[in-house]
Amino acid sequence: MNLMIERASGPLPRPVRRGVTSLLAVGLAATALTGCSSSGNPANETTQAPAASSAEATAATGQVVELGDGWAKAADSNMTSVFGSLKNTGDQAVTLESIAAADTADVAELHETVMNDQTGATEMKRVEGGFEIGPGETKTLEPGGDHIMLMELTCAVQSGTDLTLDLGFSDGRTQEITVPVRDYAGAQEHYAPGEEHSGHGEHSEMPSAQSSALPECHEH
Repeated sequence: MNLMIERASGPLPRPVRRGVTSLLAVGLAATALTGCSSSGNPANETTQAPAASSAEATAATGQVVELGDGWAKAADSNMTSVFGSLKNTGDQAVTLESIAAADTADVAELHETVMNDQTGATEMKRVEGGFEIGPGETKTLEPGGDHIMLMELTCAVQSGTDLTLDLGFSDGRTQEITVPVRDYAGAQEHYAPGEEHSGHGEHSEMPSAQSSALPECHEH
């Protein structure tokens, strides 16, 4: 704030000098207050953080998809399957790309059902590229259909226990799910001739002669 004062030659009278000094003090105080207001004093303002996006909120909770009716088939050795429904409750498509069950099996894969044009029978094979689930859509994993396959079991998966595995998605997120284990006589999967899984050769869900008794899996 600039105060323009014209003065005649010679010193101002004392009363006038007092008035000028008071006026200058008032002007400087007003300027200081204005400067503080315009500079945005953090002490006098409330900063509101932007709301987290739905994707950030989902990542924070660790849930990418919603599991419904999940379960695994009891097996003493070799391999077993995991079923259930995976619903994408988000607003963006997600792709289930990988499975891990380090405490239970050395090999874990996503499998799909395909038709053998020569025999007319349905056969199972490893999925290339994973399962894409659109916003609001549900991917159903069921006996005789698409499913999660755990192979080269390191322990016996017993009915009445729980099985935990990790889902891996193409965007880098992971989700841990736990399913109950049930006795089930079906789901004796047949695989396409020559189908290899992660370089471990052909697999049969029926116990082999070389299979030895495995220790029971610990609930985890």
